[in-house]
Amino acid sequence: MDPILEAVDGIGKKIDEQKSSFEKTILEQKALIESKATEAQKLADAANKRIEDEVKTLNEDLTKKGATLEEIQKQIKDMRAARGRFKGGEGENEKKTAEIIAEAFETHFDEIKATRKGAPQRLEMKAVGTMTAANNLVGNVVATYDLTPAVRGRRKINIRDLLPVINSTTGLWKFYRQRNPTGEGSIDFQTSAGALKSTIDYDLEEVDVNANYLAATTRIAKQMIQDLPFLQNFVANELVEDYKRTESQKFFDILTAGALGSTNANGKTVLAEKYIVYIANLMANDYYPSAIITTALNWAEILLTKPNDYNVPGGIQIAPDGTILFCGIPLIPQNNIATGKTLIGDFSKAAIIQAEGLAVEFFEQDQDNVQRNLITARIEARVGLGIMRPDAFIYA
Repeated sequence: MDPILEAVDGIGKKIDEQKSSFEKTILEQKALIESKATEAQKLADAANKRIEDEVKTLNEDLTKKGATLEEIQKQIKDMRAARGRFKGGEGENEKKTAEIIAEAFETHFDEIKATRKGAPQRLEMKAVGTMTAANNLVGNVVATYDLTPAVRGRRKINIRDLLPVINSTTGLWKFYRQRNPTGEGSIDFQTSAGALKSTIDYDLEEVDVNANYLAATTRIAKQMIQDLPFLQNFVANELVEDYKRTESQKFFDILTAGALGSTNANGKTVLAEKYIVYIANLMANDYYPSAIITTALNWAEILLTKPNDYNVPGGIQIAPDGTILFCGIPLIPQNNIATGKTLIGDFSKAAIIQAEGLAVEFFEQDQDNVQRNLITARIEARVGLGIMRPDAFIYA
C-alpha cells in the first residue's frame, strides 16, 4: 500500500476513534447533568411548595391585618427572592436546568469536539467563497506521474542485426582467407592417354582478429535510484542503445574502409540504376548481396524517383510502407553510414567476434562509491570485427 495513503488511512481511523470517545463522554456528561438537574428540580419543587404554603399563610395573616394588595405582592416577591427562585415575567415558560445545558451542548457541539484537552480553540469563520487551489490550498495539487520516460528515437537496424556473431574462448581469433588470385595451375582435360594431368594449388593467408573491450561506465547517486524507481531500467536501456550505436559506427567504419568490391557504375547517374550495377558487380564475382545499407536521404531519393524523370526498372519493389527491395535485396536506411554513401554486400562474409557477451552491471564497490553513496553502472562487451571476404562488399 502507498505510504501516503496508509498514513492518511491511519489518521482517519484515529479521528473516528476520538470522535466516538468524545461523543460517548458527552452522552455520559449529559446523563449526569440530567440526573443532577432532576434532583435539583425536586428540591426546588419542595421549596416552592413551602413558599406557596407560606405565601398562603402570609396572605391570610395580611388579610386579617387589612393589608393592601400591593403590600401582599411585595411580600411574596421578597420571599421568593430570598429563596433563590427565579421565574420569568408574566406569561413566560420556565426552563429546567438540564434542558438549558442540553441545548448549549447541541448548539456548540462542533466547537466542543474540535477542542482537545489542554488546548482550547477559538473558531473563527471567514467569508464563504468558491474553493480554488490558488485560494484554499497551501502546497501543490496531487500530481499523476508517468514513470515511463519519453526517450530519444531508437535505431531499428544495427550492425549486430546484419552480421553473424561468433563466440571466441579467447581475445584472439584466427581464420584463414583464400588469397586472390587463388594460386597457380588449373584443371584441364588430359590431352592423350598416358599424358600428364594438369596441376593446381591454392594459396591461403592467416588473419588475426583481436577482440577488445568496448565499454563505458556511469556513476549515479544511490538516493536518485531510490527516489526514481524507473531510473535503473532507464540507465540500462540507454547504455545498450548507446553501445549499439557506437559498435555499429566503429564496425561500419572498418567494413567500409576494407571493402574491395568494384564501384564502377558503368556510366549510370541515376541512383536506382547505380544500385543495380553494383549488385551486378558483386554477382560477377559470385557474391550475392544480402543488404543495401544507405542513408535516409538516399532512401528518400529512390522513393521520389518520378515517372517523367525515370521509370523504375524491373526487379525494384516499393511497398506502401516505404520498404524497398532491389531484386529481393532490402534497402535499409542507417544513420551510421556517411552522407551520400552506400554499402552493398554479402553480410555473411563478415562477422562480429565476441570473447565476452554484451552485459550491463551495477556496482557499489568502485573508487569511493561507499563513502559517497554512489552506484556505478557499466556496459561492455569484448568484441572485434572479422572481414572474411573484403571483395564481397562495395562502398560507393
